[in-house]
Amino acid sequence: MKTSIICLPLVTLSLLLSSCSTTPVTGRKQMNLTSESEVAKMSIASFEQMKAQMSISTHAAYNEMLQNVGERISQQVFWDMPMAEWEFVVFDQPEINAFAMPGGKVGVFMGLFQIVETEDELASVVAHEIAHVTARHTHERISQGMVLNAGSSLIGIAAAVSGTAALGNGTYINAAPTIMGLYGIGAGQVAQSWDQGKEAEADHIGIMYMAKAGYDPNAAIRVMERMVELEGGMGGNNNYGSTHPSSMDRLNALHSYLEEAMAEYEQAKAFYY
Repeated sequence: MKTSIICLPLVTLSLLLSSCSTTPVTGRKQMNLTSESEVAKMSIASFEQMKAQMSISTHAAYNEMLQNVGERISQQVFWDMPMAEWEFVVFDQPEINAFAMPGGKVGVFMGLFQIVETEDELASVVAHEIAHVTARHTHERISQGMVLNAGSSLIGIAAAVSGTAALGNGTYINAAPTIMGLYGIGAGQVAQSWDQGKEAEADHIGIMYMAKAGYDPNAAIRVMERMVELEGGMGGNNNYGSTHPSSMDRLNALHSYLEEAMAEYEQAKAFYY
């Protein structure tokens, strides 16, 4: 019995360590207990549900912008998302919002075009959202929930690694469907809420993606400057600050990445222009 008690944490730790992945660009180590195919499958189903619930825009110019941006950025992230089934949709919704899901599903709300005017500026937003996916932020969040639900028992952790989560009553369920909750399915809008660290990480990864796709990184600066103005106009009456760094902090961070991103952009220009 004593031997089992001693070995249990070691085996559990071994399982967790063997389930680590590394984020692109930043190189951060993260826990990933999820099945890539299952998370992608649930994302694709969720996206289909969104398309059924929300109006899709027929605005020709905005759709063309998104398709152009999507094609170029998806080419650059191929090795980070090799199995993606890419789809880019403009939703006829007034919110200033955009999202990307595992599996390559990307949505932009019409309201976003209040603050993005060019393909370069749109690319900064799309690249940021896709960065959440390539950094496996969805997988990481589900994994954290699986471990919390499973507790510290070896059986619980092993079940989590295999793609299930404990209910606490001796039964287990597939954890992949929890992805639907991350995007507010059924609420009529996307209610994504990453934490501040993941938003900052997506900014870093995203500006590098857009640069490699031949989009001017200075466009990310312009969009964030508008976000600073927009955030100031909200007067603090919003939940933005609970899940995002302040727009000013993000703007300062983007400036710190600009030199590296511009070097990538100068190389990419020879291919795209």
